[in-house]
Amino acid sequence: MDTEEFTVSSVIPASPNRIYSAWMDERHHSAFTGARATVDPWVGGRVVAHDGFIDATHVYLVTGSRIAMTWRTRDFPKGANDSQVDITFDPIAGGTKVQVTQTKIPAGLGEACESIWKNLYLEPMREYFSKPGAMKAAYDAAKKAGHLPLSGIKASRPAPRRPFVPPPQLPVEEDAGDEEKPKKTRKRVEAKAIDLRELAKAQAEARKEAARKKAEAKKKAEAARRAAEAARKKAEDKKKAEQLRLKKAEAKRIADEKRKAALEKKRAAAKKKAEAKKKAEAKKKAELARKKAAAKKKADLAKKKAAAKKKAEAKKKAAAKKKAAAKKKAEAKKKAAAKKKAAAKKKAAAKKTKKRPTKKRASSKKRPTKKRAPSKKRPTKKRAPSKKRPTKKRAPSKKRPTKKRAPSKKRPTKKRAAPKRSAKKKAAPKKRPTKKTKRRRR
Repeated sequence: MDTEEFTVSSVIPASPNRIYSAWMDERHHSAFTGARATVDPWVGGRVVAHDGFIDATHVYLVTGSRIAMTWRTRDFPKGANDSQVDITFDPIAGGTKVQVTQTKIPAGLGEACESIWKNLYLEPMREYFSKPGAMKAAYDAAKKAGHLPLSGIKASRPAPRRPFVPPPQLPVEEDAGDEEKPKKTRKRVEAKAIDLRELAKAQAEARKEAARKKAEAKKKAEAARRAAEAARKKAEDKKKAEQLRLKKAEAKRIADEKRKAALEKKRAAAKKKAEAKKKAEAKKKAELARKKAAAKKKADLAKKKAAAKKKAEAKKKAAAKKKAAAKKKAEAKKKAAAKKKAAAKKKAAAKKTKKRPTKKRASSKKRPTKKRAPSKKRPTKKRAPSKKRPTKKRAPSKKRPTKKRAPSKKRPTKKRAAPKRSAKKKAAPKKRPTKKTKRRRR
């Protein structure tokens, strides 16, 4: 007889001992498979799961490492042997790798058995141990549905059994006929006068009717089995569709989260870029303002320096003019002194030549007049340059702004008053020679 085999595996986020303990515990086994199950945790013990659809017997057990058993379902043909299942638990990074290897499966049932292991054991176990709160939720759901075995009820546990081995085919014995019938029946038959042909015909019809009823019962049982299989497949398809829908929803949620994260990242990058641009613009603006302020400061400093230079030049020019005026004055004074000296010399010479006292008096009277003449002209000479100074200073002041003209007009007024006072002060000592002359006259 042809057989099939397969190997499936999955990584469950739990330790090997924890998964092995949950497998051997009837309550946990019923909770993660979602159907009633009974488990005998010893070699030779029986495992009945999924409400009696799966029937198995433990052959070899290693705690937290390996489970070997004979395994069959209601779909197995009546004359087929049990399949062999070997489950191993290997610890790896992130949990435990659970690998299921099934061999000696009747032809045509390999795909169905593989689907059972994937959908009824590996996937539910991964969700049972990975998601927080999934264990409690599955346990409460199984308890509410009445799938958990109740303690103290012996009838709930199936009797132990050995792996099914079909008996050898025995030769069919012929019917013994009337000899094997009870004595009473034989007596009744013997008592009645019945034709043997009619009896044989009736017996043949009875056998045909029994065979027909048996065939009908078998047909009904087959139809019921097929209906149950169709319902089971429909439920499995519905479960697969639900799982697919959940996977799609999860994938959509993850995609939405990724898209949202990417959008947030893009917005953050755009915001950061805008802030950097704003900062750069502010920095550029500040730098431009600083440069403008520096240029203005430089221009003001240059203007101030030019004004100071112009002022210094004007001051220097005024000082030179003053010096020239002083020099001119000194020269005029020197000339006046020389003239005076010459006059005095001339007078002395005249005095020596003229011996009359009257003439001397006349000459003495004329001296003050001669001395007074230059003393009166001196202030007039000094006034001339003082009046011209403001006129020379006013010429450059016209180029200055209107705000700076106000102080420039007041300065010459203060400077004009000074030379008048000095002229008066200087005029006073010029009268002394007249007093001395008077004294000399006395």
